[in-house]
Amino acid sequence: MPMIGSLYTGASGVKTHSAEMTVTGSNIANVNTTGYKYNRVNFEDLVATSIAGGDKIGKGVNIAEIQNIQTQGAFETTENETDLAIDGNGFFTLKDKAGQTVYTRAGQFTFDKEGFLTSQDGKYLQVKDVNPDTNATTGTLKKINILDQIDPPTPTGDGVKEGTGVNLIANLNSNVKEPKLQVDYDNVTSEMYNFSSSVTVYDSKGQEHAINVVFRKLADKPAAIDPATNTPIPGTEIKNQWQWLTLVPGEDLDGGIPGTTKAVGGGFLQFSADGRLERDISGQIGIPPQLDPNLPPLPPTMTRIERPANTPAQVGYTFKGAGALQNIGFTFGKGSNPNDPLDTRTGVDGITQFANEYKLIEAKADGMKSGKIESIFIKQDGTIQGAFDSGNTKSLGRVVVTDFKAKEKLAQMGKNLYKMTFESGPALEKDPGQSGAGTVNSKSLERSNVELSNEFVNMIEGQRAFQANAKTVTTSDEVLADMIQMKR
Repeated sequence: MPMIGSLYTGASGVKTHSAEMTVTGSNIANVNTTGYKYNRVNFEDLVATSIAGGDKIGKGVNIAEIQNIQTQGAFETTENETDLAIDGNGFFTLKDKAGQTVYTRAGQFTFDKEGFLTSQDGKYLQVKDVNPDTNATTGTLKKINILDQIDPPTPTGDGVKEGTGVNLIANLNSNVKEPKLQVDYDNVTSEMYNFSSSVTVYDSKGQEHAINVVFRKLADKPAAIDPATNTPIPGTEIKNQWQWLTLVPGEDLDGGIPGTTKAVGGGFLQFSADGRLERDISGQIGIPPQLDPNLPPLPPTMTRIERPANTPAQVGYTFKGAGALQNIGFTFGKGSNPNDPLDTRTGVDGITQFANEYKLIEAKADGMKSGKIESIFIKQDGTIQGAFDSGNTKSLGRVVVTDFKAKEKLAQMGKNLYKMTFESGPALEKDPGQSGAGTVNSKSLERSNVELSNEFVNMIEGQRAFQANAKTVTTSDEVLADMIQMKR
């Protein structure tokens, strides 16, 4: 019986090392497979115990497990922004159309015909939303449609940062004189004001509209007379006073008449002798009626300037066919050298008056038109940033890295995919670079971690082990043949 047992012992070695050769061959075959992790065969011995409780006799070898080795592979640089590689621990999370979740290290992602970011076999890459204020991920995993992303319009004056609205920095020539013509605020011509500036603003639908801000120097007013003494009251004279108006084309306003220009707000600016904004003055803007043979006359209206001069003003109006009322703020701060404006956050932006020609130093407005996505780029923290034709950039989502406590125990499913098992532990969703998770490198792919030199050594060892075990079988067969010959 012992000789019969040696046949089975040798056969187990032949079988086991044949399987090892298969694993080695598979590793070599996948040397260029993106994200592939090589397998290693771990052996265990077989021992038989006699019924009488005597010595234990070895009965050969068996495969204990085929272990998947999850070491880092080298990176390959590409030109595709959606080629992703994880530097460190973790896996990309994918879902198929049936909702089954799988994991992979192969980051060859492309857009399908619907605009979703998918793997090579059509599974959807899973991401989470990003809070724009805290930069933290929110919500649950979901697929992301990149190509349908639209940047919604931001109306002028609806910005979230302090100081949004319209900001003007300019120098008003102190040598000019007030216009001699009557100012009609409906059909404004260049002869009715001294200087003008224009700025583009956006309504709630993202449509562009032009707003002109005009400046008109007012005549100096003598000081008030004290009735008791019949003498001028010091400090009551008014000099270096300017009036400013915001003008909007009539066709852009609800109820406006095409071909006309409407004054929708304004105020007064008072300068000191050295060219700085000085004291507060309140007043009114009158809009006289306009009579046109082809158009009905407009009723006279008066707009009370509630805020004193030299303070930021809010102008509210509704664009025709474009939605809700928009409040747009105009800031005129106390001036300084026009080439060296003070901190805009304090509202002192630099309207000045010097004996120089009018010069618009800065005219800008917040708000933005609606935009379609042009390109994306992916940061190391997994954030997918979208660049829109409106000039805006915003976060579209974040690629989540999923880790496991025992990642070697994941079940291999083929196609570079893994499935969670009881032995692997639950999936741990992490932000890239946080809590031990790897970072995400765009325009990169992780190569196979197969080392050919090691595999060739394993192949030689496996071949020799196979030959030796085969020799055990043939030798046992020869011994059995000799035993049979002894009977003769």
